[in-house]
Amino acid sequence: MRITALACTGDPLLDQLLAECTSLALLEQPACERASDALPLLAAARPALVFVSPALADAADLLAVKGLRVCWLAEGTEGEGPAPPEGMEVLRAERLTPQLIDAWVRRLQHPPSRQVPPPARGRPSPPPAAPAPRASVPPLPAAPPQPPPPRPSPPATGLPPGGQAHAPRPGPLPPATPLSAAPLARPQVRVLRQRVVAFWGGKPGAGRSTIALGLADLLSRSGDVRVCTVDLNPYNSSLAPLLGREQAIPTWARAAEAKARGEPLPGDGLHWIRPNWALVSGPDGRPDLVAQLTPDAIAWLVDQLRNQFDYIILDPEARPGPIRDAAARLAQLVLVTVACDYPDVVDTARGFEDAVAQGLLTRDRCRLVLSRWVDTPHLTQPEVADCFGLPVAAVVPLSPEAVLSAAGEAQPVTCVADPRAGKLVQALQQLLGVVAPALSAAREERSRPGPAAAWLGWLGR
Repeated sequence: MRITALACTGDPLLDQLLAECTSLALLEQPACERASDALPLLAAARPALVFVSPALADAADLLAVKGLRVCWLAEGTEGEGPAPPEGMEVLRAERLTPQLIDAWVRRLQHPPSRQVPPPARGRPSPPPAAPAPRASVPPLPAAPPQPPPPRPSPPATGLPPGGQAHAPRPGPLPPATPLSAAPLARPQVRVLRQRVVAFWGGKPGAGRSTIALGLADLLSRSGDVRVCTVDLNPYNSSLAPLLGREQAIPTWARAAEAKARGEPLPGDGLHWIRPNWALVSGPDGRPDLVAQLTPDAIAWLVDQLRNQFDYIILDPEARPGPIRDAAARLAQLVLVTVACDYPDVVDTARGFEDAVAQGLLTRDRCRLVLSRWVDTPHLTQPEVADCFGLPVAAVVPLSPEAVLSAAGEAQPVTCVADPRAGKLVQALQQLLGVVAPALSAAREERSRPGPAAAWLGWLGR
């Protein structure tokens, strides 16, 4: 359901960004240079939300309007730029997108319940933290009335051997059920810093699943980072088999059941590969589950995962259709993969141009990945980059022996000891610098030998 909102940011680019949000019905208003310009419209239309930004010098004046909900939009890290006025809700990210704003708005309307990894065996669960006091304001007018939140089922208790429970982070809490005419409590606002990465390609078997698992493995070993890989291939769901979990029940079944009942994602809706890396396995060709793999279900699942993970990697099918389009819309970064094959380059480039023309993709959030690549004078890397009009983010070489070795060991290719996987791992580390530049730089800094490394190596002979 769309809610009425007013864009009063003082920034034309942010106003245009808000106009692309599917969850908002923006009021017609000339460009605001001061908050006072919007006061007459606020008195007449009474929008549910007003968006402002650091470009609006007198944004604090809007707080004087009784019952008005104001959201401060800002790009960059915490501490950059002017601080928001006290009393405003803050949505800050390194790069704001319509998908990020839509997810934030939907969270205001339907606050999700948070799921955490099950505790390790033999370790007592930490005591729950007392909720922080929150101010009480009227709910969004356009939001439908919410039923009492269901009692969440206890999470599964098993973890892989040696696993450790990951410390939960504070997340939004469902509003308390009103016992009288008092207004609902405002849901706690969490600054969204999640990054959704989606793969996009025109040819099956181009190595996207191998890249997705290798990238997730590198991210999960890059510090205090939580990662989730999501298999959105309805018939060729390959992520679970590549990790040796082909006999397990697809977790998409649990997700589909929860969505149908209007419940949050249950604890058994995830396969935990590590304490900070989870997998949502695909339908694997089951007709009942394939029928429920819809764009609306994908958006619901990503909203559920946003509150639990820092990086969400979507691996959709290569075939053009609503599943691939939905993944592309939800992603802040789209990795366009193409193999060293002239027909694949031509077909994928045509499909990419059509997606850009339809508004499904934008060049500024797409990067080109040359997958299963073999250097040849007949098809060079600059020629492919010119064909797409995109920079080449990484060149993943053709390494069938290393990929087969990783599949046989049921682990990502970045974990195998096969020396033939060296160049492939280097390419994935280069891709990590595109997906998470700060984590990649910190990883390189930790792996750089110190001045005493030579002496320690000599002593350890």
